Amino acid sequence: MKRRQLVIIVAFCVSFVSMVALALFSMGRFATFTRFSDAVDHTNEVIINIRSAEVSLRDVGLTERGYMITHDTMYLRFLNNSIDSINKCVDNLGKITSDNPDQKKNVTLLRASVAIRIAAVRANIDYVDTSKSTAPSKFYFDSRQQMIECSKQLRAMRVTENVLLAERNQSQQFYQALTISTLRYLLAVFCTMTLLLFAILIRELKERVRYQEELQAKVIDLSRSHKELQEIAFAASHDLQEPLRKIQVFSNMLIYKSSEHISEEYKNMLTRISASATRMQLLISDLNALTSLTKIDAEKEAVDLGVICQYLLYELEEIVQEKGASVELLQMPVIKGYSSQLKILFKALLDNSLKFSRDGVKPVITLSSERVTGHELAQINPNLQQKKFYCVTCSDNGIGFDNQFITKIFQIFQRLHPQQSSYEGKGIGLAICQRIMANHEGYIIAHGEPKRGAKFKLFFPLEDK
Repeated sequence: MKRRQLVIIVAFCVSFVSMVALALFSMGRFATFTRFSDAVDHTNEVIINIRSAEVSLRDVGLTERGYMITHDTMYLRFLNNSIDSINKCVDNLGKITSDNPDQKKNVTLLRASVAIRIAAVRANIDYVDTSKSTAPSKFYFDSRQQMIECSKQLRAMRVTENVLLAERNQSQQFYQALTISTLRYLLAVFCTMTLLLFAILIRELKERVRYQEELQAKVIDLSRSHKELQEIAFAASHDLQEPLRKIQVFSNMLIYKSSEHISEEYKNMLTRISASATRMQLLISDLNALTSLTKIDAEKEAVDLGVICQYLLYELEEIVQEKGASVELLQMPVIKGYSSQLKILFKALLDNSLKFSRDGVKPVITLSSERVTGHELAQINPNLQQKKFYCVTCSDNGIGFDNQFITKIFQIFQRLHPQQSSYEGKGIGLAICQRIMANHEGYIIAHGEPKRGAKFKLFFPLEDK
């Protein structure tokens, strides 16, 4: 499963990187194509202004000759308009060719030639108005000569722009074709990768559906097996009770009714048989209690753990006084849970702390709580690290235990002390605690130090409101 997920992640990463690379490449080509398109438009604009300047220059010559022949003032109005037009064209050329040093130099020369040409035209007009001679003046010939110079400069500028236009058109066409082909390749790659990823996802979906069906079948089998085990455990615990009671009854009868006819050795054996039967009966009762916790019919309700602990301390008051124990109960949270099971849970923890106290040392038990994240549960499940919990801690100063036995203490019928030790216990209390925490979707962990005490931490999930 992890390998498939890795393949999908790698495929998506390769697809994403490829798409981004192709997109950036396409954007670069499109930007270059746009730049050359703008350059072509700019060159065309320069050429249009050059042609407008040539037309205005010819209009100046035509209106000048028309006034010389007819002396009609209408030609003077046209002449002034033509002069304004050519000056405007020259100014525009100066602005739009500022990025081209050669053309900028040509515009400077053109501006000077146009100024001389206009000055000569005006001088010639003044001469025509004041002279009665019909022969062309010197000013007229100077004006014609300047017009030729202006035409040469405009022609040179047009040739330069035509060369630029040809180069830029070629580059524009090249990058236009490159942009189109890049977009085609981009579309082809995108479609191919999309289809490939779609096929991978469909395959993964089919695998997941198959796994889900298998998992569902296993859950049904597990549920059936679990129910059967519950029935077996219930039947065994009840069916074994009767023969055990008979063993106890008959052994007690032999002890008390035939005590005069049997020796002390046999009497001791019968006593041990009765004690073993009693212990077996208690173990079966605890086993029945553990198996009953796997079946939950009630609904969760708000439970104040502080009230639960106070009730249990009142119930255990006699043992606490007998041991001379000190129990400190700090602020406890209100959680969603099963009240009856939580009583069993905290009673088992308090019993442990009172039972496994050190000789000659008064037990000190502390119950506290805080809101925490699940960093301490990372070894159980890394996904719990960022989740929030109520952490209820039960600590004592008893005999403690070696941390290498942490997993053993939660196993059913596992004891860290031999049967003959002075510490009572059947090795099922902490297994019941773990089962109850599982029913509350929580976790229990332990930490101990030999001859210094033990600490049990209960992690109840903090529900988001």
